[in-house]
Amino acid sequence: MINRRDFLAGGVGLAGAVGPSASASTPRSDWFRKSPRVFLLDFQMPDPVDQGVPGMPHFFQKLDPPRLVDAIARANANVLLIHAKDNQGNAYYNTKVSHKHSDLGDRDLMADVSRLCRERGLALLFYVQLSRERRSFTHPERQARDAQGRGVVFGKTNPMLVSAEESPVVCMNGPHRQYTKDILTELARGYDFDGFWLDCYNWWGRVNPCYCDFCRAAYQRDTGKAIPNPKQYREDGRDYMRWRRALNTRIMQELCGHIHGLNPRLTVTHNASGVATWVDWEFCGGDDYVTHEFHFSEGHNELALLCKRNLALKPDVPFEIEIWRFENGRGTRASGRAYQVRNTPVQITEMSTVAAHGGFAQYYDQVRPDGTLEERSLTILAPAFAALKSRQPWVGKGDPVPYAALLWSKATEAFGPAESRELHAQAVSGCHSALIERHLPVSVISERDAAAGRWRGAKVVVADSAECLDGDTIAALDKFVQAGGGLIVTHRTSMRDGNGDARDDFGLANLLGVSYAGMTEHWYGFLNLESRHRLSEGLPLDFPMTVFKTLQVKVTAREAEILGTIVNPMPGFQMGYPPHEHTGIPGLVVRRHGHGRVVYAGAALGAIYAGYSHADNRQLIENAVQWAAGSPPPVTARAPETVEVLAWHDAASRRTILHVVNRTGAGLGQGEGPVMHEAIPVHGIQLRVSTGLARGAAKAQPGNRNLPARVDGEWMLVDLPPVSIWEVVEIA
Repeated sequence: MINRRDFLAGGVGLAGAVGPSASASTPRSDWFRKSPRVFLLDFQMPDPVDQGVPGMPHFFQKLDPPRLVDAIARANANVLLIHAKDNQGNAYYNTKVSHKHSDLGDRDLMADVSRLCRERGLALLFYVQLSRERRSFTHPERQARDAQGRGVVFGKTNPMLVSAEESPVVCMNGPHRQYTKDILTELARGYDFDGFWLDCYNWWGRVNPCYCDFCRAAYQRDTGKAIPNPKQYREDGRDYMRWRRALNTRIMQELCGHIHGLNPRLTVTHNASGVATWVDWEFCGGDDYVTHEFHFSEGHNELALLCKRNLALKPDVPFEIEIWRFENGRGTRASGRAYQVRNTPVQITEMSTVAAHGGFAQYYDQVRPDGTLEERSLTILAPAFAALKSRQPWVGKGDPVPYAALLWSKATEAFGPAESRELHAQAVSGCHSALIERHLPVSVISERDAAAGRWRGAKVVVADSAECLDGDTIAALDKFVQAGGGLIVTHRTSMRDGNGDARDDFGLANLLGVSYAGMTEHWYGFLNLESRHRLSEGLPLDFPMTVFKTLQVKVTAREAEILGTIVNPMPGFQMGYPPHEHTGIPGLVVRRHGHGRVVYAGAALGAIYAGYSHADNRQLIENAVQWAAGSPPPVTARAPETVEVLAWHDAASRRTILHVVNRTGAGLGQGEGPVMHEAIPVHGIQLRVSTGLARGAAKAQPGNRNLPARVDGEWMLVDLPPVSIWEVVEIA
C-alpha cells in the first residue's frame, strides 16, 4: 500500500502499480464500436450482516446468475455491465482487498457471470464505485473533509423516508486511491471481461475545496499557499479551481493508465466523463470512450445537447448515455426516482436520440429483493433494444453534416463569476434548442478544438455569453472569420481571459467592430430592430423584443452596421414593464471581416430563449446563423419543432443517412421535462437535402422502402410517411 509520504509528494503513477499481466502489444477490446446495447445491473446493496436495517432481506442468497444473464440476453442486450464493487464498499467477487458481500457465501459472482456471458456471446463490463464509499469512509484518513475538519456526507434524512440516503465521500487524493487501485488490480488480473465502468468520481469532484490533510499538504506544496477558506473560495476560488482541475485529470488518467498497464485489452470509461465544471477537457483523455447519465426531467433538448457535448469530448469514438428505467420526479434527479418503469415509447425516443447522434444506449435497472429482475422492466425494454438493433447498421456512419457550431467555454464554466457561469450554460442550451427546433444542423465544439483550428466543417460559430476566452481561441476565431467563416457573439463574451481575469474591452473587439461601454441598469429591457436586413426577416421593426430577466451590454460601434438599439423599460408601472426610453445605444450590429461575417448582440440571446421560449427570439437566432453562415443549411426539414433531424454523410460509401426522431409525445424539450405517455405520429414531414449530399434514391430503413423524392434546383425533397418515433432515411 502507498504510504502517507508518497501521497503528500503528489500521488503515485504506474511505478507504484503491480506489473501488467498482458503484453503491451495486446489490442484493446473494440466492443464499444460494435453496436452495443448495454444493460446495467445495479446492486448497491448494504450487507445485512453489518450494514442492514431491520426487515432488510438477504438479496443474494437466492441469486440465480444463469437466469439473470438469460433474461438480459432475451431483452436484446448484448453487453452486461455488472457491479464488482458498489457504493456500500461491498464486493461481489473473491477479494483480499475489499469486503465480499456476505450473502454470496462461497460464490464468486464475477467468475460466474464471466463464464455465462462468454457462453451467450455477451460483452462484459465491471462496475467499480470510486468516491462514494461507505466502508472506506470508516477510515478517517480517507475521508473528504470540510473546512471544519468534518467528514463530508451528502444525504437525505427526512423522517418520512424508510431509510436515510447517505452518501459518504472519500478523497481520491488520499489513501483511498491506492485502495481503489488494489481492487482494480484484483479484477484486471483475475477475470475474463472486456472493460471497467468507473462511477461517481463526481462525488469527490464537487467537494470544492476538500480540506483533508492530503489536499492541504499538496496544495501548499504546489502553490505555496493554504487552501482558501470558504468565504475566500466563494469570492475568488480560481487559483484553487485551476489546481483542482489539474489534480482531477491527473488522478483519473492515473487510474486509466493503471488498468491499461495491467491488461491493455481492457477498456476504461468513467461516468460523467468531462461535462462537469470542475474538470477540464483532458479529464477523459485516458478513457477509451465517454459516458454520461441522463434523467428525463432534464428535458429532451438537454439529452440532444448532452450527446453533442460527449461527441465534442471524443469526436472519433462512440459515446454512451445511460437511460433510466425509473420514473423519477419531475424537476428532480436520482433522489426522486421511484420503482415504476417508464414505458416503451419513452425508452425508444431517448435511445433513438442517442443513436441518431452516433452514441449507444445503456439501460439502467436494479435487481429485485428476491435476486431476480423485474419482468415488466424487461418486457418494456425488449422492443426498445430491438428498435436499436434493427437500425444500428445506419448509426454513426461517416460524419455529422456540419453547419452551425456552438462554442462550449469550459473556462467560463470554471473561472467566470457565478452569474456568468449560469448564463453561459443557459445560453448554450437555448441556442441549441432554437436551432434544432428550426431543423438546422448544429454541433458543439470545444475551446481546445477552436484554438487548434478544428472547426469540423462548421460554416458559423456561435459564442453566446462565453465571458472567459483565452488569446489562442480569440486568434483562432479571427482567422476563421478572415477565411470566410461566420461568427455570432453575444453579451459579455471575451470580457475575461482564459484564467477569468477581467479585460477593459472585449478580447474580440477588433473582430466585432464594437467596444464595451458598460451594462444596462435594469432587467426587462428591450432590443428594438430598426433596419431591414436578413437578421430581421419574419420579425417586426420597431416592436421592441423583451430581454426578460437579463441585462444587455452597452457598446459603441466603430466599424459595424447598427441593426437594433437598446430600449429601457418604463419605471413605476405595476403590471409588467413596457418599453419606454429609446437610448440609441447599439444592441445588434453586423459587419464583414475579411471574407467572413460577424454578428454581435448585447443580449444573451440563447439564455433568453432557454428561459422564456419566445418565438421571436428563436427567429432572431436562426436568422443570425443563416446570415453569418453565408449559405442555407445543407439539410433541413418541414416538420414541427418537436421533430429532430440528424444528418450524417459517409463519403467513402457516398451515402447520406438522416435520422428523424419524433418526440412530440414528450413535448418541447426545454426546462423541466414532461412525462411522455405515448408516441404521437407526425404526418407530412418533408426533408430538404442539398444535391451535393443527395445522389441516389431515398429509402426508409430498415426495409429498403422507396420514398417519394424529387429534385428541385439544388435540393432533393423527400416526403416521409407518418413518423411514429424514429425513421431512418438513406440516400445512396
